[in-house]
Amino acid sequence: MKRLLQFGLLVACLGFVVTQSAYGQQVDGAGLRVGIGTDITGGIAYGGELNYTRALGINAVELSLVVFGGSFDETTVEFHTYEETTDVLVVAALANYLIQYSMDKPGPYFVVGAGVGAFSIDWEERSATDTSLGTPLPGGGSMQSDDGTSAGVILNFGIGHRFSEQLDVRGQIPTFFVSNAPGDATSVVPTFELTLGYRF
Repeated sequence: MKRLLQFGLLVACLGFVVTQSAYGQQVDGAGLRVGIGTDITGGIAYGGELNYTRALGINAVELSLVVFGGSFDETTVEFHTYEETTDVLVVAALANYLIQYSMDKPGPYFVVGAGVGAFSIDWEERSATDTSLGTPLPGGGSMQSDDGTSAGVILNFGIGHRFSEQLDVRGQIPTFFVSNAPGDATSVVPTFELTLGYRF
């Protein structure tokens, strides 16, 4: 049994060395991503990022500076009808771990990541029939608004596909957790985005 364990350990070590050697020619590099996204309300957002990717064997680590902005609308029907608009601008630092991401071969890979950022939020709520919100509206009803900048956390999961050494496409589900969101703006925002990446 002891000899079998020693043999297994030797095989594992040799396999590790061969794997590292096979991927030792991979080149780390900077890249750019651009994309479009949405949230559960159907609002549209756009974003871009500058990143640096470092190979770790058959996986990789990606460090990114992300800018993400969009406008999201939501309608709530109670006794009155309320229309909310939230405009968001996000500047964040994001770290992604890319699983099965080969820097020199095409194929699928998976994304797990997290980051921190600053969230600039402009929130507004209107009702054509409810006069209790605050500022009166022409023709009836009222509105209220609030804005501010808050810190937040991002959790990111996704799947991608590399077409070449330079080009890949990725679908991601970044979820934003915002502290002290202004007004009644939601503090948890799950989104979906589709991005195209190019590595220099």
